[in-house]
Amino acid sequence: MKLSFWGATKQVTGSMYLIELKNNFKILIDCGLQYESGDNIEINEDFPFKPKEIDCIILTHAHIDHSGNIPTIVKFGFKGTIYCTEPTKALVENLLYDSVNVQLVENKSKNRRNKHRKILYSSKHVKESIDLIKIVDFNNKFKINENASFTYYNAGHILGAASVLIEITENETKTRLGFTGDLGKNNSKIVVNPEIMPDLDYLICESTYGNRLHKCNRAAEDEMNDFITKSCVNKKGRLIIAAFSVGRTQAILFTLNKLFKKGKLNGIKVFTDSKLGIASTRIHEQFIKFLNNEAIDFFNEKGSLFEFPNLKIIESEYDQQDLNYQNEPYIVVSSAGMIEGGRMQHHVRNNIQNPVSTILIAGFCTEGTLGYKLLQGNKTINIKNKESAVYANVTSTDAFSAHPDRDELLTYINKTVNKNLKKIFLVHGDNKTISNFKDFLENKNFTNIETPYKGYEFIIE
Repeated sequence: MKLSFWGATKQVTGSMYLIELKNNFKILIDCGLQYESGDNIEINEDFPFKPKEIDCIILTHAHIDHSGNIPTIVKFGFKGTIYCTEPTKALVENLLYDSVNVQLVENKSKNRRNKHRKILYSSKHVKESIDLIKIVDFNNKFKINENASFTYYNAGHILGAASVLIEITENETKTRLGFTGDLGKNNSKIVVNPEIMPDLDYLICESTYGNRLHKCNRAAEDEMNDFITKSCVNKKGRLIIAAFSVGRTQAILFTLNKLFKKGKLNGIKVFTDSKLGIASTRIHEQFIKFLNNEAIDFFNEKGSLFEFPNLKIIESEYDQQDLNYQNEPYIVVSSAGMIEGGRMQHHVRNNIQNPVSTILIAGFCTEGTLGYKLLQGNKTINIKNKESAVYANVTSTDAFSAHPDRDELLTYINKTVNKNLKKIFLVHGDNKTISNFKDFLENKNFTNIETPYKGYEFIIE
């Protein structure tokens, strides 16, 4: 069989890996959007294989860098089965339709005179994609055909996220390949701890934070309470929190709810301003049984993970504009997490020159994004062709990180080590991070570590 790497190789977007069996059966693991450089349409339409020849897609989770190019491959002829967990199906449907809307809005703002500019895919292709989905439960081996089966293990990254153990039998020899997908860290808000895939021959491991340690080692409630005290209580200012719509937004709202129940919000209003985030929040409560014990116990006791009197949902553009005239301190939780698109740009643009406002970035920012530039200390920032000086306080937190850091990745890998493990492939990290993580692992006496490039092929006999 042949394993080839077509995305998230020395970068963190566009996850896509291909397994080709000797009988020409083809399995794609993830089909994510790449959005780190260049013309997104051209890059994402350029499949290195014929889409109609792919027999199935095994999806690890709903995030767009893992699922977002599925409608494109469908548009170009894929008609096989898409496998995912039940919560992932619910989330990915919202994410993909939102992706279409984002493309339409971006085209309208960037190309008002170019009526013929393409979008990557339409709502029609999203619907066709959703119709191809088959739900597979966690920890239940599913047989694809006589040669291949797979098992989902909870990855703990976001609701429904899975690592996938694929078993291939050829020439009476069984090979076990484990794809971590995106892992979560232990003791995260809402989601469970990642499960270990047993008895692997090959491990394809994410490396997003492979060269760093999380700075925040205290409870998320304590971290958030400090930001609120410094920004909203002491300065009488605004706390603008950039968070991904799926996973991070829910963890933050859950934390704010807990602070409210403890009487620590001091009457400060909280606004959530992400249609996708709101829809995803409802899905989390729909699939409460997939969350961790802390979340389940809180839900059973309080009746809701996220709703509390201080929380206000921004329903319209009028409500959004009205926030600009609020004189009292408040908190906004909005997307996108990297401040690329979404409603978050509106809130940053209206607060970036306010010295009593704080822009809090609660997740990973890819190099080149607005979030990354702000965290690098840029003195000015360009949003929608308007240059603004940066007077607001810009900071970040990893208290809500949905990825393990270097030492947590090491612990995870140590648990997978067995006498049969032949090789580890490091993916889903930028070039510097993956290179540093490889050196770190080799200093820990790990051998046979590969850092594949896009198009790298590995033959498994």
